[in-house]
Amino acid sequence: MNLTRATQFPSALTLGSILGLACPVDGGGGCNGGGPTIEIHVSVPCCSSPYDARHDDLLLQYVAWDDGTISDDFIFAAAVRDVEYQGPNGRFRVITGPNCSVGEPGVHDIEDEDGNGGSISELDRAMFAERILNAWNHENLNAYVDLRSSSHYSFTVDFEEVIRDDDPGADDTGELIVFEVAGNSIVKLEALNEAGDVIGQPVIVQSWKRVAPDRLYVGRYTNSGAPRCGSYEYKATGIDLSEFGVNQLTSLRISRPTNSGCADTRADTRIVGVKTAIMPTAAMVFD
Repeated sequence: MNLTRATQFPSALTLGSILGLACPVDGGGGCNGGGPTIEIHVSVPCCSSPYDARHDDLLLQYVAWDDGTISDDFIFAAAVRDVEYQGPNGRFRVITGPNCSVGEPGVHDIEDEDGNGGSISELDRAMFAERILNAWNHENLNAYVDLRSSSHYSFTVDFEEVIRDDDPGADDTGELIVFEVAGNSIVKLEALNEAGDVIGQPVIVQSWKRVAPDRLYVGRYTNSGAPRCGSYEYKATGIDLSEFGVNQLTSLRISRPTNSGCADTRADTRIVGVKTAIMPTAAMVFD
């Protein structure tokens, strides 16, 4: 079994420094914006900085948590199913940077999957599930679900293996890394067991952090999918499984929160699991 390297490093170890990048057109919060950060390191084969890679591969390398733990082994999606969407056309898309070599480059609308863009069919939803999978089953972070409608949506992600909590209590190490374009929307997550039943309690993700040491950016695109000038800053946060009230999960349902008031529910998301060094025990298995 291939387990993550959970190594404690001295707190003084800092890999890189926050770079002063040119202000993005949208979603950047300003060059000198403060607030909490999450340390996520990426490789950008095309370019000298993540900002220049906003249309290219952003390859996830490792995460350094606040307690000094380094996570460099990740769990990606193995299947996506049960796609629901009740909004208008042109508002539910999967985007992968057009210059990417990992994933399926382009902007893909749900209604176009079956070749008839006039309506959203059952075949559209089934094919769109595969489109989400092909954006979430690899290390390229510049591949995500893009939502521009406040209407109901949901889909379920089955991970390639069980995601386990490394500590039964609350801690600084997340077992899920959730990304959101611009960090200005909220999203509802529900943990599912192997039978597909909801376990624990839902988590509403609404607080996002800037990525350090280098801020991450993704491109802006027209309705037709052509690149536009400018970029959005990619925000992220780590979720401890204890927030769900569970210590392991196999699947995750992502959806629009209800009773959300005035909050922006048009979340543009990408989720990655973190492989921990915890071996399964009888106490950790759900019936």
